[in-house]
Amino acid sequence: MKHTYASDCHNHSCCSPDGDHSVPAMLARAKELGLYAWTLTDHCECQKFETRYRERVRQAWEEMAGVEAGGLRFCRGIELGQPMEDLDAAQEALSGRDYDFVIGSLHNLRDKPDFYYMDAANMDPEALHALLDAYWDEILNMIAWGGFDSLGHLTYPLRYIQGERGVPVDMSRHEEKLDQVLAALVQAEKALEVNTSGLRQKLGETMPNLPILKRYHALGGRLVTLGSDAHCTEDLGKGIDQGMDLLKEAGFREFTIYEKRQPVMLPLE
Repeated sequence: MKHTYASDCHNHSCCSPDGDHSVPAMLARAKELGLYAWTLTDHCECQKFETRYRERVRQAWEEMAGVEAGGLRFCRGIELGQPMEDLDAAQEALSGRDYDFVIGSLHNLRDKPDFYYMDAANMDPEALHALLDAYWDEILNMIAWGGFDSLGHLTYPLRYIQGERGVPVDMSRHEEKLDQVLAALVQAEKALEVNTSGLRQKLGETMPNLPILKRYHALGGRLVTLGSDAHCTEDLGKGIDQGMDLLKEAGFREFTIYEKRQPVMLPLE
């Protein structure tokens, strides 16, 4: 890593259904990379907590509790997907566990599949815009709830609509809603994540991208976290250096990691 304080605060072990490698393997890779801080954030899709995630959350917590990080700054985290679909599940996932960091994310709208599965290439353009409007509204509901520390991969739908399906989206139609989301984050003192996974995928940019990061900064946003969204050792730390450079370009001088659910500001160097 070229940055002294390079930190990866969004990644997954095999405690997530789509993760490939064990917690010890991810830890070894974090040390090999020379990360300053590493936060493991395995999945909890709240609407599937009863059927699929209760045991995984317990396992992930136990695995993290046993980590001996040595000189690495290690933090214990979780990614709460779709918390508004089952707030009781979200609360149960957090209850009794002293997490350092909680990501709030939205992978699908209620009663709809993950954006990953949507055939955007065969959707009416107006239906796509309506889908994005519903996405922003649900994000606003999440921010009003406030049970997380950083909003994960804002513009996640574009990873699949634009990146995988090649369908361009006129984002100028969504500037007003995006401003509402960014202003709500500032007002609630929640962080915005720079998710670097899009840099290694067809999308070709971070989620959110540079113009949105600049707008967030202009609206007073100062809390920003960085995450590779790696699901294997090979992707851990990827794009973090580029993300830190992007933040500097957007006007930031510091970024954020979380310990005991409190922001810790670090220089972008």
